[in-house]
Amino acid sequence: MNIELTQEQVEAFGRGESITLTPKPKQWEPRRGLNWVDRAHISTYTRLLQYVKEFGGDWEADWENMHQEKCYVYYGHSSGNRWHYSNPLKTRIGGTVYMSEACAEGLAAKLNSGEVVL
Repeated sequence: MNIELTQEQVEAFGRGESITLTPKPKQWEPRRGLNWVDRAHISTYTRLLQYVKEFGGDWEADWENMHQEKCYVYYGHSSGNRWHYSNPLKTRIGGTVYMSEACAEGLAAKLNSGEVVL
């Protein structure tokens, strides 16, 4: 069991006061040796990361700046089976590769033309 004390707890304990110990939760790690992740999905994700690295300039998502545009691409089945890019977001969705609006617009166009394949 791993327990960390706050500075306030250390000081209270030093004064002889009672403190409540709360175990720090063990951080989840994927189990080793399991082949449960499809390599194609990892490949798609890494290809997206590489595209943004090559064509996104020095843009980085700044989650402290709610005015910064943060876009991503998505495939729209209900809109003609084409790639689109999102309107700028101020929320964070896990597992999503974010990029500038210009980068996302260019990527969606290249995906639709076949120049880029994920």
